Amino acid sequence: MILGIEIENFDVFDRDRAGILIDDFLNDDASVKKPDSLRGLNALIGRNNTGKTSFMGCMAFLKDCITQGCAVASISYGRPGFANMTPDISRPSVFRVFFKLEDKKNGGPKYLQYELGIVTSKYMSPIIDEEKVILAAEVDGGRKALTILDMKGGNGSIINLEDGPDKSEIGVEDEHLTALSLYGKITGFRDFVLLYKEISAWFFCAFSSEEQSSYFYEGGAPGGHKHLNSTGSNVGNVLEYLKMSDESEYERIVTEIKDKIPAMKKKKNLPLAFKESPDKLFLYLLLLRDRNPRSTIFIETPDKDLYHDMVDVLSDEMRDYTMRNHYCQIVFSTHNPYIIETLSPKEIWIFERSFEKDDGDVKIRCAGEDPLVMEMFHQGVGMGAIWYGGHLDTRPED
Repeated sequence: MILGIEIENFDVFDRDRAGILIDDFLNDDASVKKPDSLRGLNALIGRNNTGKTSFMGCMAFLKDCITQGCAVASISYGRPGFANMTPDISRPSVFRVFFKLEDKKNGGPKYLQYELGIVTSKYMSPIIDEEKVILAAEVDGGRKALTILDMKGGNGSIINLEDGPDKSEIGVEDEHLTALSLYGKITGFRDFVLLYKEISAWFFCAFSSEEQSSYFYEGGAPGGHKHLNSTGSNVGNVLEYLKMSDESEYERIVTEIKDKIPAMKKKKNLPLAFKESPDKLFLYLLLLRDRNPRSTIFIETPDKDLYHDMVDVLSDEMRDYTMRNHYCQIVFSTHNPYIIETLSPKEIWIFERSFEKDDGDVKIRCAGEDPLVMEMFHQGVGMGAIWYGGHLDTRPED
């Protein structure tokens, strides 16, 4: 799961952060107040055009850079090219992401920070400039930062702790590819494989998008699919796979979901029913029951088009997902007070923007920073009511 994200010189972000980075995690100075980390469930709120969609778009771009290369990522899914996404092409765009990962071999958490810097070439194409992986290593009963991947301009060093503490000099010939995309696929480089699997398992949900419905009416390829795609258009294939692989499990999952959605209870042939009327809540609930849960699910406005009691169902299901899967998380944006009613202040991230300039004036803060909000919450006032009352729209010092 992600504990913190910092984005520098990309899209609308100058140098903005949500959560903690490795320096915060390792800081033992009790006199310094640490920022809040991202949690299992995280709501992004704020007025229109304050950067919530851009934030998720940055994370999708980062994933694509690692899995496909920065050149392909810059033009995929309608992106306008890297030079048009970075506010200042004279400076690198930098992404820093701090993770808490499940180390199954040692039976505990592993803390790693991934850093990626991308620059614009003289031909206006993106090039990998810098790349680091930093491990919070156990040393003499404490933790310290150990850089196990350090790349600059395609050359650098790597430490594979499976083989010992010594560095090996390495290079990447293709300036568009990350070292993580290479070493994250090689058996034996366990830390890098763990990190690559985590990032490649990010899921960007678009069940509320307009693209979602076309597949149902035009027809789709037959056969079973293990996982839902981003729009949910292959739900019939997923149901078919579930039924063929384990019919009793299929019946259990479908019955469980139908019991939560009154409109679905009478529907018999689900694939056919979805062609007639795709049900977004069913898609969300099926996604949250995937046998191989996604490391992080990003969702824009999951409450869109849902009646308020169904918003409550979805909210409860998302909470249950993060409790069942301790190293997984959900990050979603919303304008709806209902869906955050049961969240804590430390699970809500407020995006603000002054609009004094085109780029780089976004501010992100955790609602848990505000003593008044915390006090109201401890007195039993729900976060939806606190938001509706206007207490999340101003900074604590205002």
